[in-house]
Amino acid sequence: MTAIDGLALMVLAGLTAYAVLGGADFGAGLWDVTRSRAQRELVVRAMAPVWEANHVWLIFVVITLFTGFPGAFGVLSRALVAPVSVALLGIVLRGAAFVFRQYGAPDGGRPVRGTRFWGRVFAVSSLATPFAFGTAAGALASGELRADGSAGLWLPFVKPLPLVAGLLAVACCAYLAAVYLSRDAERIGSKELVARFRRRALGSGVVAGALALGALPLLPPALAGALTRVGLPAVAVSAVGGVLGLALLWRRRHSWARVAAAAAPAGLLGGWALALHPWVLPGHVELAESAAPPVIAGPVLAVLLTGLAIVAPCYLFMLRTLRARPD
Repeated sequence: MTAIDGLALMVLAGLTAYAVLGGADFGAGLWDVTRSRAQRELVVRAMAPVWEANHVWLIFVVITLFTGFPGAFGVLSRALVAPVSVALLGIVLRGAAFVFRQYGAPDGGRPVRGTRFWGRVFAVSSLATPFAFGTAAGALASGELRADGSAGLWLPFVKPLPLVAGLLAVACCAYLAAVYLSRDAERIGSKELVARFRRRALGSGVVAGALALGALPLLPPALAGALTRVGLPAVAVSAVGGVLGLALLWRRRHSWARVAAAAAPAGLLGGWALALHPWVLPGHVELAESAAPPVIAGPVLAVLLTGLAIVAPCYLFMLRTLRARPD
């Protein structure tokens, strides 16, 4: 394995971590639209320790692309400017809205004027961000993008495959969040919230599975062929994880359901990456030709591996410490 291969795996690892951990965060924002105070408090309880920290995985991906694959970074910046801009705007608005809403609704006091507005901004941006990221992934898979951006600024938002991919991303986020929140509700002993999020997890999981199947006929023949060859193991992991997650939810095994649920989008993302390899833009730009020279790629990989070895344990320690805090 070369340093370039190692950097590509680092990008995939960062994307997977962001999809599973950050995705659950976005999904929690979607379920926050309810007026149920108990449900909103559960969402805040689950999100508060991690909603900022999860973006470290996105930063990790951007840094790896920028330093390890500068050509790919430039190509993707031009070809995906519209969905990426929408996603970044959603991230900024979502973070600001979450903070403004929380400070505007003191415990036991009357909510400050505008708090409900920020709640709506939080929910809408939690939907728009994963949708935009999903359309970007779908646009890459469609093979219709061009390196110079001449395919059209809004192509990801008007073609069938990117649109289905965007909806699939939203459904996966909603599914992950509902599964995780059902376990969080179980920990605090709220049977009502457990039942509510369990139903939502089952429903959103079925919708996500249906959208994944619906995307298959929309794939270009070359990508579909690669998916059934090199990407088949990852697709199998996704399918088994999705079905097993639903089965465990049905049997009320919420702790194990979280593991299975995370495997579904992780496998889907892995299959997408394997099917695209070795291309950045299928038929136009290859990953290897857009990479940094070996004299740069090697040290960059070493630095990123060292950083990951530091950040990952710290992230897990943060989760254990903050999630175990007394109410």
